[in-house]
Amino acid sequence: MLLRFILLKIMTTTELSVNAKKLSDLANENLELLSGKCPDRIEIQDYYLGILKRQVILLSDLSKILNNRDREHISTPFIILRSLLDDFLHLVYLELHSDKEAEITKINASTHKQSFKSLDNLANSSYEHMTHTKLKEVKAIFKSKDGNKKYFKNVQSFKFIGFMIFDEMVNSISLPSDIEMFKVRAYYLWKEFSSFVHYSNYSFDYEMADAEQNLLMIDESLQYCYNSIYLAFKYFERTLKIGFKDNVELGSKYGIILKC
Repeated sequence: MLLRFILLKIMTTTELSVNAKKLSDLANENLELLSGKCPDRIEIQDYYLGILKRQVILLSDLSKILNNRDREHISTPFIILRSLLDDFLHLVYLELHSDKEAEITKINASTHKQSFKSLDNLANSSYEHMTHTKLKEVKAIFKSKDGNKKYFKNVQSFKFIGFMIFDEMVNSISLPSDIEMFKVRAYYLWKEFSSFVHYSNYSFDYEMADAEQNLLMIDESLQYCYNSIYLAFKYFERTLKIGFKDNVELGSKYGIILKC
């Protein structure tokens, strides 16, 4: 299992497209098991629901792109997979943490903090639709809602609690030696794919240099997507006692990395 990413058979973009669609369908089939069973808004529940929905959408998009893309042109697949690898590493971190709900609150608080920071920048630039007066009103509405109080370190001064930066989070993940390499590989791929988010000569040259290696990296990344679906559904197995609906073919190809 540990050497799977070394022993992968090189697949065509069409074959990769098929597997991405199967993964999207797997996420959707598990979402359908939850239909009508999550009526209330619960932050931790909604986080895992959101991950599953994101897997459905992004993997479906990835499938369509791969089916209509020459093997040398992989910028868009890499950018999509960068987001999906981000999900995988967050899910592993959360799975190993004793207080998942508190960590998810920190993740969401950091997102709100960045959003308001962007609005601050708009107001400071004299953007006509976001004045300081308007921003003050938006902040007042946000902090007045009881459900948002948990995001603050200090409500009155509008100071949010924070979550660690991505690199710190990954480095804090401690896994048994037989599966540690999967984290290392996922992080390596995340960093490689991150170079495609912003254009550089490096990413352009990289894209054109070794098509076979790029296809292997896409296929390896799909393994982490499969595991993201498994890890995200674990919350519902525990809380609703609903078993994960697996796909035998995908399970045999990709395998569970972190059994829980």
